[in-house]
Amino acid sequence: MGTPSPWPASDIVGVSPAGTPVEACMGQFGGLVLLAFLTTRCDGCEEFWRGLGDGDRTDLPRSVPTVVVTKGPATTAPAAVERVAAGITRVPVIMSDEAWTDYRVTGYPFFVLVDAPTRTVVGETVGFGWPDVISMVRTAAG
Repeated sequence: MGTPSPWPASDIVGVSPAGTPVEACMGQFGGLVLLAFLTTRCDGCEEFWRGLGDGDRTDLPRSVPTVVVTKGPATTAPAAVERVAAGITRVPVIMSDEAWTDYRVTGYPFFVLVDAPTRTVVGETVGFGWPDVISMVRTAAG
């Protein structure tokens, strides 16, 4: 887990797995927001897909909303994303190659914590499990 020097956060612009244009503007969130960069072909991502389908299993603070970001439809089959995200109803799923570039994501599962009011990245971690992610969030939340 690493906490980078703060750097600017960008909005997430892409499409839903159904192909509908979607945008997660950092300004719409009132505090911290967790970006979960996941893929459909990653054994390590399965735990996170399952956990996000049942928010009570993650132990994430309820005050910290989550946005799942997958690769865009040119890279990842939307049907595959629909399949793994089928149980996720409270968390938006956005397909966006641009977001992976904007947030400097080179591997997965990867999590970025953004302080939305200041549009600043305040934490990031490779997802070795929910305890790593929760620790990062709680450390940043103080």
